[in-house]
Amino acid sequence: MKVMGEAGGTVTEANVEYRKLQVTGGSTFIVSLPKRWIRDHGLKQSDVVGVEYMTSGELQIAPNETRSLKRRATIDLEKMPEAALYDFLIGIYVCGCDSIMVKSKAGLKTKQRRTIRNFLRDTRGMEVSVDEEKQMEIISLLNPNELPLQVSLNRMYLLLISVVQDALDVLDGEDDEVLSDLEDRERQIDARRLLVDRQVAMALQSPSIERTLGVDRFQAMEHASMARALERMGDHARSFANIILNREALLKPSVIADPRTHLDVWMASLRTIIRNTYSKDINAIINAKQDLQKAITSLEAFEEELVTRGGEDGGSSVIHFRFSEKIRRFCAYTIDLSETLINMIMASKIKPIEEVSK
Repeated sequence: MKVMGEAGGTVTEANVEYRKLQVTGGSTFIVSLPKRWIRDHGLKQSDVVGVEYMTSGELQIAPNETRSLKRRATIDLEKMPEAALYDFLIGIYVCGCDSIMVKSKAGLKTKQRRTIRNFLRDTRGMEVSVDEEKQMEIISLLNPNELPLQVSLNRMYLLLISVVQDALDVLDGEDDEVLSDLEDRERQIDARRLLVDRQVAMALQSPSIERTLGVDRFQAMEHASMARALERMGDHARSFANIILNREALLKPSVIADPRTHLDVWMASLRTIIRNTYSKDINAIINAKQDLQKAITSLEAFEEELVTRGGEDGGSSVIHFRFSEKIRRFCAYTIDLSETLINMIMASKIKPIEEVSK
C-alpha cells in the first residue's frame, strides 16, 4: 500500500493527499499516517510497520503482520449474455479473485454447469466449495506465492517441445498414438499462461506477493509477455502436429529437409533462451536471436519458391508451405521471447543518478 497522507493535506487526485514533512529531534523527518489505514489494519501505538524504498523513488509502507484479504466476485447469470459465462470466469480468475459466486434465481442450467467444469479444467487451483441448485461457489486453493513464475514458463516450454518432437517422430514413422493427448497438452499450456497472468495481476496489487515471487513489477509484466509468446507457440505446435497427422502423405522428405534443419535451430535457440531467463548470459541470448533471424530469412525464401511454383505438384506445395510457415512462426515468437528477456536484463543494469542543477 502506498501511503501519501490523509488528514491536513490537500486532495489533488483520487485517493491521494499531500502533507508537509515535519522534523522531530532536530534531524528526523516524520509524516503522519491515515487514521483509516491504521484502523483497517488494527494497528496501535508502538506497532511495527515495514518501510520499503522502491526503485521509482516511492516508499511502500505495510503492516509487519499483513492481514490476508480475500477478494470475491459474484456473477448473476440473469444479468449477463448467456454465452459470456466462460469469459467472465476467466477474466475474474486472471484478476486474482479468491472466490467466485455464480448464481441464478431460476437455477443453474446443465450447460452453465458444464461451462463451469470447463473453467475448472482450464485453470489451476480452483475448486467448487458450494454446489447448490441456484448457486455455485468456486474458491482458489493455490497460494500464488508457492509457485515461482519461472516454474510455469519451464512447464510451458517442456510441453511445447514435447508436442513438436512427438509430431516429428510421427513424421519419421512413429505411431500416431504418441499424439493422442495433443489437445490436453495444449490446454495445459494455456492453463499455465492464465496462471502466470493471475500471479502477475496479484503481484501488481500486492507488494507482499511481489516480494515473495522475487520479481518487481516490470519483471512481472515481462514474465507475462514471455508466457503469452510460449502460449502462441503452443497454438502453432498444435497446428504443426495436425498438419503431420492429417497430411503426412503429402509431406515429401526431400522437400521439407531444409525447413527441418531450421526446426533444430529453433529448438536449440529456445532452449538457450529459457535456460538464461535467470542466469542472464546476454551474449548467448543475442546469438540465439541471430540464429533465429537467419532461419526466418531462409524459410521465407523457401516459401517464396513454393509460391512461385504454384500448383505444379498437385497441391502438396500448400502443405509444404504450411509446414514451413509453422517453423517460421516458432522462430518469430522465440525472437519476441529473446527481446523480452533482453529488456529484463537491461532494466536490471539501470541505476538512478541524481541530476546536478547548474
